[in-house]
Amino acid sequence: MAEFGRRQYYTTSISSGAQTSHRMKWLVGGVVAIALIAGSFVSYKMFYQPADLLLKHESFAEKLQRHASVEELRQIYPSLDRRTIPIAFGDKIYNIPRNYLVDLNQSSGDPKETTFDLYALLPNLEPRTANNADRFVKSPFDGGYGDQVVATIRGGQEELNWSERRLLWQRWCEEKGSGAFRAVESGYQLCEAANSDLFLKDTPEGPLIFVCRKATDKRSDCTIADRTGAQWGVLTLDFNRKYVYQADEIRKRFRSLLDSFAED
Repeated sequence: MAEFGRRQYYTTSISSGAQTSHRMKWLVGGVVAIALIAGSFVSYKMFYQPADLLLKHESFAEKLQRHASVEELRQIYPSLDRRTIPIAFGDKIYNIPRNYLVDLNQSSGDPKETTFDLYALLPNLEPRTANNADRFVKSPFDGGYGDQVVATIRGGQEELNWSERRLLWQRWCEEKGSGAFRAVESGYQLCEAANSDLFLKDTPEGPLIFVCRKATDKRSDCTIADRTGAQWGVLTLDFNRKYVYQADEIRKRFRSLLDSFAED
């Protein structure tokens, strides 16, 4: 039976010219179809998928794997490209110039979950340009902020309640700090603690409350948590402590900058 099977296979395989031609046509047709599918996929990737890898959310570690060093990575994020990237956040749509934008996570598709980061230079909140690109290469998180301000617009939570926040920090000052705020410069008040200092300033927009690392630390920086203006989420601003008494102006300027990117 085995021999018969083999002979039968050989007999049918050496078929007529018409059968061979038919099989060749089928084979060529299959190859052409596969090529067309592959070409369509490549075209889709080229024209419909974002060329900018920032728009495909990755962790910092994943970005770093594709580059030789952190310094090389910082030469790309942010880039010198000035085209705008539309970002839906809260009840707004922001058109952010790419040379401000450093990170973007909108993978959930929910504007209330979107988070994005912007870098700018103080005091005028300049984006990255050919003239100042070298000042963005060093990460603010590695060795100090210098003149960079890092802004994170973070979804996933409601806007801050200023009344509750003020009571919370006053309680913190009483229990873990110097006990009470004291007046310092330019209308600011200070509550000192072991590892950080808490600042307070009353403004027409509401109380400005922010924390700074001690000036003796190697990395001395300040962090403001503020409203975004999009009826949702929190705006966080991180900057060098040398700008501590310009914190209110930094907040106002950045909010104005962010508002300028919003669609009417």
